[in-house]
Amino acid sequence: MKMNKTLLLKLLSASAVFLCFSVYADAISELQQIFAKHTSMSAAFNQQVTKSNGEVVSSADGTLAIKKPDSLMMHTLSPDEQVLFTKGKDVYFYDPFINQVTIFDKKDLYTSPFLLLTSNRADIWNQYKVTKESGVYRLVPKKKADIKELSLKFNGDDISSISISLMDGNINTYNLSGIKYTVENNAFSYSIPEDAQIDDERKSN
Repeated sequence: MKMNKTLLLKLLSASAVFLCFSVYADAISELQQIFAKHTSMSAAFNQQVTKSNGEVVSSADGTLAIKKPDSLMMHTLSPDEQVLFTKGKDVYFYDPFINQVTIFDKKDLYTSPFLLLTSNRADIWNQYKVTKESGVYRLVPKKKADIKELSLKFNGDDISSISISLMDGNINTYNLSGIKYTVENNAFSYSIPEDAQIDDERKSN
């Protein structure tokens, strides 16, 4: 299943949970202590999108690399290759199947509630209810949003899965494996073909 642009931003924001943050409250303090231990992370992922009845809509596999403060590389390898990565002040999404790259302003990602996980601003965190239930951290917007809930599961100090529950009932889950906490800078580089079509979504254009 191809990602649309709205889902693209949500997924990038969800991936940002690996970045370090400093906030308040018991559940958040626990998360802070876990994430503050590392400045980078890489992992393999299996992504599944399911309906509310458990039916699997799509599945994909790839690799993920993150480095503080805001470097991201999400490389989907199957069933179709797609590449999502940050570069300077921009975010690039390249689809080799149609040979098109879409460029976003990184600042536009702050329209998604999940980037609160990279922030230490109390006014942002006050917009969400954060709880821990049976070892699962749950973040729920206090006001109606496209995202119903974000759930984080851990295996010890390693995050094992990220689940994004959408208002339409679908659940997007990333299961992680092979986690490493040393990532080279070249992990965030990707060469886009010179003949790729460009869809520039930056507001300055």
